[in-house]
Amino acid sequence: MNPPSILIVDDHPIYRDALCEKLTIDFNSLGVEVLSASSLEEAVSTISRGQKNWLILLDLILPNTTPLIAISKLKEDRRVMHVIAMSGLEEDEWSEKCIAAGATAFISKNNTSNHIYTKICELLKIRSADAESSSNAQLTKRQLEVLGLMSKGTSNKIIADQLDISEQTVKIHINAIFRFLKVSNRTQAVYKSQMLKLI
Repeated sequence: MNPPSILIVDDHPIYRDALCEKLTIDFNSLGVEVLSASSLEEAVSTISRGQKNWLILLDLILPNTTPLIAISKLKEDRRVMHVIAMSGLEEDEWSEKCIAAGATAFISKNNTSNHIYTKICELLKIRSADAESSSNAQLTKRQLEVLGLMSKGTSNKIIADQLDISEQTVKIHINAIFRFLKVSNRTQAVYKSQMLKLI
């Protein structure tokens, strides 16, 4: 069976768009579609179109609904295989409540996008890119563009302006570059990428 599509439901546009772009990059090679919705109503409408199955990343704080009702509403549709509740709310308090309401898991928004990606791969029982041989790993075209601008000392804001993306998305790309190169700052990233002839 083909893996389900992923739907990010979050009313915060910067977080939603950045996470959608990052997961689209992560799951591109695995053939998993990533979409987004800004409300529970929009999510229900998206799910109702077609016969595909879904994994939902659900922000618990949405307008016009409550966290547990939103989970139950989404789980009413048999095409929804998993609901992952996401929030900055206290994990110890909300994790058990969400799972009791039908969510498969709770992920704190304090976690990185890479943690979210890995958790999704575990749920869908698919092999994540991180598990592939490092010899097959490579940066995306957009990450190489960010890396090239970083090597010129360009700030995150100017990189965002030049590439027409948000500063949050730039930060996500830079974190991915750091992980790929196994470095912890810009200077190390530029030096190592020059050594590897990436730029």
